[in-house]
Amino acid sequence: MLRAIAQSQYLLKETLIGIQRGGWMNWAAISTVAVLLFLFGASLQVSWQLESLLSQMGNQLEVSVYLKENVAADSLHSQVLQTQGVAYARVISKEEAWQNLLRDLGQANVGAATEQLGANPLVDEFKVQVRSPELLSSVAQRIAQLPGIAEVWYTNEVVERLQDLRRALTNSGSVMVVIFTLVAIAVITTTIRLIVLARRQEIEVMQLVGATNLWIYLPFVLQGTFFGLAGAAIAYGALAVILNVITELLVNQPELIRSLTLGLVRDLRVHFLLPLILLLFGAGVGVLGSLLAVRRQALH
Repeated sequence: MLRAIAQSQYLLKETLIGIQRGGWMNWAAISTVAVLLFLFGASLQVSWQLESLLSQMGNQLEVSVYLKENVAADSLHSQVLQTQGVAYARVISKEEAWQNLLRDLGQANVGAATEQLGANPLVDEFKVQVRSPELLSSVAQRIAQLPGIAEVWYTNEVVERLQDLRRALTNSGSVMVVIFTLVAIAVITTTIRLIVLARRQEIEVMQLVGATNLWIYLPFVLQGTFFGLAGAAIAYGALAVILNVITELLVNQPELIRSLTLGLVRDLRVHFLLPLILLLFGAGVGVLGSLLAVRRQALH
């Protein structure tokens, strides 16, 4: 127990000494990681918000399925429900549809209107809801192939535009994250390497007395981990501040815009999952950068 405490104290002391020796390079490494994780966290938040918006719209969008004349909806109800991607299908008989149409047009006398036309001109139909917005097009195509279906109609332009926007943001965000990840790893590697060179004499003495490479270079790996965790904390703090500022600025905006922002503020992923992801990502970048530095030094 005492040995473990002594070893922990030694590692902590050596890590702090290394950080002090780093000087301004420490800030260069931390700030680079912070920028990387800020961009990564912002892209995650936007992706989550668009995902939530698409889900909400998907719950409101329906596929209208019109049957051929003299085809009863009950005969196709089970087939429509069994179509892959269908959440539910509501039957609207042509009589109900005719009454709804006349009510919308302000015509109260259903019988008189039907008599003037000679018969009910409408057909049975389904109102189909899909399991997710991405399935709208494929579900509509599958239902259109069923026998007895005259027409399938749905509006998905907004959903498709949002999906395109989400894909574009995801692709561009991924490219930026990859670039800044490489830059962050390079900066951390350089920083750790300079610290190792500054303590070269101390390392040589430790090697002469029989210390292993693991024991010598572990404090430098901990320094890289510190850079990553510090950058993650700064990035999450900046994201939280910006999100709060945007929320305050949008207080007097239309309900739709405010609901989108409030939805992101109230999203538990932003408060619990996002900081965990940033910390793990930052620590991983720090460890990788420091390992690259000490591995090269250990081989010399």
